Amino acid sequence: MEFKEHLRKYLKEEEIESLLNSLVESRTAALLLNTEKLSPLKLQKMFQSIVKHPFIENCFIYNPLIDAPGKSIEHELGCFYLLEPCSALVAHYLAPTEDDQVLDLCAAPGGKTIHASLLMKNKGIIISNEISSSRANILSYNIERLGRKNVVVINDEIVKLQKLYLESFDKIILDAPCSGSGMFRKDQKMKEDWSFNKVLHLQNIQKELILCAYQMLKPGGKMVYSTCSYSYEEDEEVVKYLLEHSDAKLLMIPQDDNYFRSDLKETIHLFPHRIKGEGHFIALIEKPGVINKNNDKKERLFALPFKCERLKDDYIYAHGKDYYALSRFFDTRSLHVLRGGLKIGANEKYGFVYDHALSHYLNTFVYQISLTREELIQYYEGQEIKRADLSQDGYALLLYEGIGVDFAKTVKGRIKNYLPKGLRKKF
Repeated sequence: MEFKEHLRKYLKEEEIESLLNSLVESRTAALLLNTEKLSPLKLQKMFQSIVKHPFIENCFIYNPLIDAPGKSIEHELGCFYLLEPCSALVAHYLAPTEDDQVLDLCAAPGGKTIHASLLMKNKGIIISNEISSSRANILSYNIERLGRKNVVVINDEIVKLQKLYLESFDKIILDAPCSGSGMFRKDQKMKEDWSFNKVLHLQNIQKELILCAYQMLKPGGKMVYSTCSYSYEEDEEVVKYLLEHSDAKLLMIPQDDNYFRSDLKETIHLFPHRIKGEGHFIALIEKPGVINKNNDKKERLFALPFKCERLKDDYIYAHGKDYYALSRFFDTRSLHVLRGGLKIGANEKYGFVYDHALSHYLNTFVYQISLTREELIQYYEGQEIKRADLSQDGYALLLYEGIGVDFAKTVKGRIKNYLPKGLRKKF
């Protein structure tokens, strides 16, 4: 079955033609602002085409033909995360709060996890899972770059998680693997690889995943099922399958004239001829009942070897010689953990070594050094920096305009470059 023909299952000819015509138009891009590092005013002064999203807080739309925020130093510092505009609606409508326990089941490259973490103000906890090891590493990198403390990155099969965590999460994000027709405009390979047989194959996987996800949701909890597919088979039919095989209830997503609604009127399709962005489908689901929040007492298992106001109320634990911080305890002993929260550092034979991830979380330290932009560029290139005004030798937090850059060691008027080699680049 051809792509156009399969759309006739739920779209009229006029809608199909408008959709197909929009797939050859230029794209719109977006970013989520990390206000812990950069103000909206500063951001808007940095880029010519950037404008606020109509209703999503700290989300901004820009023209990628005019601006390239991903090539800026501020991007490397974790001031913002680039994403497809429509995908920002997923966490927006799920609306996780500071006391939530959240699961993101298919999380890479990390946009929805990061958005949830920003909404939660780095509190509560997010278990962010990615089954692909290589993509899980990208997920972990993005989370560390944005300075997120409340995220545990894991690399596990979803069926395994379902057995371990029945009715355990307040909120769940299931951005399911799909045929990717909503990304045709962004990626030509997705268009070339599309087939109706692929849609039907993925539908079977999606049905299994949505049932697993729902079983992990607490009574009274909410979850989002989303895809970047235009296929009714991967969208409405999967949601209907859940409704037929559980007590799940669909919640109405707020009305917007730019959304397309099929016979499953509570759900929405986002089409590029109707809204700025690529294709997306979103369903908001609730499990009947009264939610029981997890208020486990946080016990600091280890004392930090330094004073840190921002970590004083957190759950601190050690894995081997490595120290980690989380907003609350979560039992991960049966999981394949790639990132067990914010990595603080390691207790080495020659003393405590602060981790690069910690530098992207902190904005103040007992010994800190502010860099000029020229020095910052030199540091990212891997150069050592000479400074005559250094007051002491030892580990220092490097800052640029109040934003954490890295931990480095100062020795006799020199800032030795400790930036991980994989992060070094020219600007």
